[in-house]
Amino acid sequence: MKLLDAEQITEGLNRLEGWEWDHDRNEIRRTVRMPDFLSGIHLVTAVAHAAEQADHHPDIDIRFNKITFRQITHAAGGITQRDLEMAARINDLVADAATAS
Repeated sequence: MKLLDAEQITEGLNRLEGWEWDHDRNEIRRTVRMPDFLSGIHLVTAVAHAAEQADHHPDIDIRFNKITFRQITHAAGGITQRDLEMAARINDLVADAATAS
C-alpha cells in the first residue's frame, strides 16, 4: 500500500467536502452533526456496512449527535488512496442520511 504525499492528500481533500488533514496525527477526518442521536447511530451503521464491504474501517467517535470519522491506513502508517475512497463513500452516506432526515 503506497502512502500519498502531501500534494496528493491536498488534491484529494479538495474533492471531499468537509474533510481536513490532521498533520499531527497524519490522518484525515470529518465531523458531522445529525439531527439526533438515533439518526447518528443509523449513519454509523451505514458506514460500518460500507467499511466491511471495502475492508477498510474508519475510526469513529460518537458524541450524542456529533460523529467524527477518521481515516488512516494503519498498516501503511499514513494516508493512502483507500482512505480517500472511504472518505468519499462516507460523504455519500452522509448526504443520503441528510435527505432521509
